[in-house]
Amino acid sequence: MRVEERGARGPSRQGMTRAGIIGVAVTIPALVALVTPRQLDAAAPAMPALTRAAEVARAPAPAAPSPAIAAILSPAEPPAPALERAEDRLQDGEALSTALQRSGVGANDTSDLVRALKDHLDVRGLRAGASFAIDRRSLPTGGKELVRFELRTLSGEGVPRTVVVERQPPPITQPETGATFLARHQDAAIETKLEGLNGAVRSSLYQSMLEAGEDAVLVNKFVDVFAWNVDFYRQTQKGDEWRVIVEKRYAGGRFLGYGKVLAAEYVNAGSAHRGFLFDAKDGRHSGTYDEEGNALQRTFLKNPMEIARVTSSYGMRFHPVLGKNKQHQGVDYGAPTGTPVWSVADGVVKEARFSSTAGNMIVLQHINGITTEYFHLSKLADGIKAGTRVKQKQLIGNVGNTGMSTGSHLHFGMLRAGAHVDPAKQKFPNARPIPKDYRDELERFVAPLLAQLRALDRS
Repeated sequence: MRVEERGARGPSRQGMTRAGIIGVAVTIPALVALVTPRQLDAAAPAMPALTRAAEVARAPAPAAPSPAIAAILSPAEPPAPALERAEDRLQDGEALSTALQRSGVGANDTSDLVRALKDHLDVRGLRAGASFAIDRRSLPTGGKELVRFELRTLSGEGVPRTVVVERQPPPITQPETGATFLARHQDAAIETKLEGLNGAVRSSLYQSMLEAGEDAVLVNKFVDVFAWNVDFYRQTQKGDEWRVIVEKRYAGGRFLGYGKVLAAEYVNAGSAHRGFLFDAKDGRHSGTYDEEGNALQRTFLKNPMEIARVTSSYGMRFHPVLGKNKQHQGVDYGAPTGTPVWSVADGVVKEARFSSTAGNMIVLQHINGITTEYFHLSKLADGIKAGTRVKQKQLIGNVGNTGMSTGSHLHFGMLRAGAHVDPAKQKFPNARPIPKDYRDELERFVAPLLAQLRALDRS
């Protein structure tokens, strides 16, 4: 009985200690494998779900290495050599290659750079004053190499252009090929503005527009609006007024040129002439009309060339070559040799030849028995020969001083039914007015432009 009781009480304290040591050693690893998460949750039901994750999160992160150790583990790359910049301009008569070498760029780099530029500008067309900058860096072996080149110039249309050329390293797989240069360019954005201009004639329309700060291109555009209705060579008077609303194109603050003349007005001897460049939205009708819808175009232009000066009008005059008074069967337009001459109307070339008196001459046959003459030309335009059909304002020749002439000019004559008439006094029908279906659209287009023309009087 005692033995059984002693056995029920368990082992002795010393035995328990030994057993406990062994039990701890054995049971802790075993618990990891045998106890499931569900059993752990059951054993600790009050423990928040994120407690174990939070305990892990609170574990200290590995300490960052000290700067000294970091420097050993990741040594810093040596700093890139500083770039040396030089700025300069092309001098008079200087080629870009010469300017580059004058600035210290080597011959090989100069050759490669100029070659890279060819797709972006005409190197030979660069003008004196074009500015450029070069960036170079020193080499470990001595000397310097070109890294970057920047050129500020103008495109063929006069738009400010910046061209950049940069050195590109050779491919890793082909280091023997050497470095190359890659070029790119960027043009300034073009902006079109609508501007209103006006002035008064003191001596000529040409001079008046120049005094207003404009140039000959605008003069010719303005004259083109009224080319069928006003003879600016002989009708212009002191005190005449002009107004125009025209597109002007700019880029980088630089004026590039004129666009369309949308509206124009010329007051000649108190009589107002107006023209509006209209294009219907459906594209079926376009042209220059007055505010009533009447077309300004006519079958014949008033003049056969751009605005110039009339040296001799129709009628009796003293002939400088023959030395006597002689009926002058036409109008002489004084202009520099080479000035373009155009046909005043559609027609067919009747004569195109040289005459001892008229020099290089062209005679055109038009509708209704009208003939026009163009004498003393320096040359005839390509393709102009007897039988050739020409259109109104088509180039047919150039002003000259051939035949019986004492100076560069064009003699222009006109015949009706074989008899000479004064071209300035001839009346020709207008083109058809705008169709009624487009009248409302034209009126909506004209109204704001007409208001702007009138507002120019108050500016």
